[in-house]
Amino acid sequence: YGLCGGGFFTRQQNCVLKMRYGTELSKHIRFLEEYLTQEKKNEVIEKPKLFSEEDADDAFVENYKKDMDSKHFKFIISPENPEVDCKALTKTLVKRLEKITGFTFSWLAAVHTNTNHPHAHLLINGIDKNGKKVDCFRGNMLKHTIREMARQICTEMKGERTAEEIEAAKRKLPEANRYCALDKEIEHYSFLRSSNNNPDYPVSVRSQNDVMYKRLCHLEKIGLVKREESETNIFNLEKGWSEKLHSAGRYSSYLKARNELLFTHGVDLKIFGNDNEAARGIITKLYKMNYEESWDNAVVVENKENGKAWFVPVYNEPNDKLLGAEVSCSKSDKGGKMRPVFSVSKWNVIEK
Repeated sequence: YGLCGGGFFTRQQNCVLKMRYGTELSKHIRFLEEYLTQEKKNEVIEKPKLFSEEDADDAFVENYKKDMDSKHFKFIISPENPEVDCKALTKTLVKRLEKITGFTFSWLAAVHTNTNHPHAHLLINGIDKNGKKVDCFRGNMLKHTIREMARQICTEMKGERTAEEIEAAKRKLPEANRYCALDKEIEHYSFLRSSNNNPDYPVSVRSQNDVMYKRLCHLEKIGLVKREESETNIFNLEKGWSEKLHSAGRYSSYLKARNELLFTHGVDLKIFGNDNEAARGIITKLYKMNYEESWDNAVVVENKENGKAWFVPVYNEPNDKLLGAEVSCSKSDKGGKMRPVFSVSKWNVIEK
């Protein structure tokens, strides 16, 4: 789930907050022992140190493990301002969450500095210190309250953003790889052109100002619009372009998948599950969550004969054996949630 701080035009500090939960004990252990500590990342020389209410030594970690539940919650907390103390931000956020939820969380966290933007990863056990099952991270609590809380803490720590900082954020907005306020303006000015007979790019828009022009150039770069050859400030919009931007905001691997299709074109790639159509074809790509660049597990199914392709989000990490298999994928209601179910008709249709 993406909880992106969208206050580009407010004085409040911005902070991106995302959360996923897991239901397998083995993955809970793996996240703690391998990912938080980055033990298997050889390029990370100085390993991050675990912390909780206090610095977490080996005894503290072992005590956490004794009460580990299969259910666990994984947060990434990334303030826009690089001077925000991510450790202090995380501690304060947990305290305030405990105050409004009534839970006393069992948790561990680490600050990662191996990307261009320092950020914290927070792991909360599915059972709190009083033995209660943690069930508070859903609905408005997830979508709004925690995000606003993180932004407020950042503002308390660094003060309100200056006019210069707000302008800097605005300058970055045209290059967002998700649906944003600028896209509403593009939709408002879009129109049908009698001279445009390309069904894949049915709608056009004329750039109204420099900011819109920069946004359209970025959408052209990521493949969602095409510039009109005869007029440099008119762009043709790919069918479903705004929905695809919404998908890119939710699934960080989606745009990458559009550029890595084997048999079909980016315009053909749609999110599986948005309609009742089954995905039939060959699995040509597997995407696995790495908690830095991507928070997705997904497979791509392509049907060369029909010119169709599906980006299929999957809950668990996809098995490498699926790559190259001919499959049919349908939706199944598991525990009240729709999940994709794969039926393999043939293995190793294409070489891996």
